[in-house]
Amino acid sequence: NAVAGNNVLLFDCTKNVIHSSGEKLILLQGLDDFIVVETPDALLVCKKDKEQHIKEYLAEIKRNKGDKFL
Repeated sequence: NAVAGNNVLLFDCTKNVIHSSGEKLILLQGLDDFIVVETPDALLVCKKDKEQHIKEYLAEIKRNKGDKFL
């Protein structure tokens, strides 16, 4: 696991990338091969083998919600 953030606890998790930008406690259990990104306005949880779709997801967010969450 690769973790960036002060308040992240992992239980039975492997091969994940976790980024937390806030002080919120994040507890993850049983995740395998995910990307988890927490910001003050949004939470992304995505299988790492689907990460090539993140640009598409961001474009969809921009179309439906504007720039607020980007």
